Amino acid sequence: MVGVIHTLWLAAALVGANADAATSARPLHLVTEPIGADIRIRVVGESAVACEANYVLEVSNKSATGSNRSVQRGAARLRPGAEATFSTVTLVDAVSRHWTARLSVHSCGRGERYDEAKGALR
Repeated sequence: MVGVIHTLWLAAALVGANADAATSARPLHLVTEPIGADIRIRVVGESAVACEANYVLEVSNKSATGSNRSVQRGAARLRPGAEATFSTVTLVDAVSRHWTARLSVHSCGRGERYDEAKGALR
C-alpha cells in the first residue's frame, strides 16, 4: 500500500501543469511555488457557487538530518467567483529535499471526495 501511495505522489508531481489545469475545476486545490530555496504550498479555493468544503492538508519533508510531518484540517467557506487561500505552509530550504503535500477534500455538500498530491523526490 505504501508503494502505491508513493507511486501516486510521484505521478502527481510529474504531471505538473496538466494536474493544475485538471484540479482548477475542483473547489480546493494545491498550489506549489519555489521561493528561493524554499517551497511554498497553498490550499487555494474557488467555486461558482457558495459552499463549504472540509479539507486535510498533510505535508512531509525529509533530509539527511531528519524528517518533519505537518497536518492541518479546516473548513473552507467559498464565495461565488472569489479565489481565496485557506492554508499556507512554507518548507524552508526544501528545493533540494524530498517533500510531499497531500490534500484530501470533502467538497461543497455534494458528498464528493477527492485527493490531490504534489511533491519532489530528491
